[in-house]
Amino acid sequence: MSVNMRRIIVLTAVLVITSLSLSAAQEQKLKVGYSAISGSMAWVWTAKEAGYFDRHGLQVDLVYIGGTVQLFQAMLAGEVAFGVGGGPALIHANLQRRSLVGIAGTLNRMVMKIMAIPQIKGPEDLRGKRIAVTRYGTITDFSARLFLKKWGLSPERDTPLLQVGSIPNVLAALQNGTTHAGALSPPAHLQAEKLGFSELMDLSKEEIYYPYTYVVASAGFLEKNTKSVVAFLQASIEGIHRFKTDKAFAKRVLAKYLVIKDGSILEETHELFSRLFERAPYIKPEGLSSLIQILGEKDPKLEAVKVDSIIDNRFVRELEASGFIKNLYK
Repeated sequence: MSVNMRRIIVLTAVLVITSLSLSAAQEQKLKVGYSAISGSMAWVWTAKEAGYFDRHGLQVDLVYIGGTVQLFQAMLAGEVAFGVGGGPALIHANLQRRSLVGIAGTLNRMVMKIMAIPQIKGPEDLRGKRIAVTRYGTITDFSARLFLKKWGLSPERDTPLLQVGSIPNVLAALQNGTTHAGALSPPAHLQAEKLGFSELMDLSKEEIYYPYTYVVASAGFLEKNTKSVVAFLQASIEGIHRFKTDKAFAKRVLAKYLVIKDGSILEETHELFSRLFERAPYIKPEGLSSLIQILGEKDPKLEAVKVDSIIDNRFVRELEASGFIKNLYK
């Protein structure tokens, strides 16, 4: 081998290593937390499995932090860059000051069912019994309280709520008799049906807008990391699109993260969420406004939280205006 040839090989190797080093340096590492083992999180799992975060220059470490309250606490502590959660915890987190901001609403409907042992047919059958929720202040807690209100029951007086930590634990509590009813999200409610439990209420059929699944970031992070926010939302919207349009891939993702092999459950879960995920994931202010009103009945301090101060739809608006979202669905 000639001297010139060796020089060319060495120079090429140096250029390749330098290019890889620059690429790695430009890729931002982010920890992203999600608050539930539920089909509502399928779009972020899809974005991760499809490599969309990597494609947009983000090295995303997805971590499960059970319960939105705990997730948002981790965000306030600076441990998590983006959170995938929603509900009352976002309002509570902003009670003192503007701390966390919703930047995308991937699911704006309440997708919850109250399931129970077959013997419970009406309010009197449930009086004195327990309803399992994941944690107080979460969507399951709010769903159970709304359900009890419609049935004329009180969680403080008639039907106590039992915290069990996660959606799978709610299902397990029903199976082992620890609880008599439980608030479940898809696909856990489908599993409950197969096990013989009865549906008491389907809250998705109620006329309720609800901040079910949001992308949330701290106010400080938004100010300093605009490019990362846009990149994260681009990958997220691509994840929604892939979930909606590639059923086979979406079902594999659901099977992996939900640890479900039942084909009929996977099919129904995909059908439900592919319909409900927002193409252009704007946050609907009316969902938060109604939630603040309901929560304010028990804690008037929460009425001081202004919806406009805790949501920021500009990033989604800019992506839609640029044609990014429309081009995905051509």
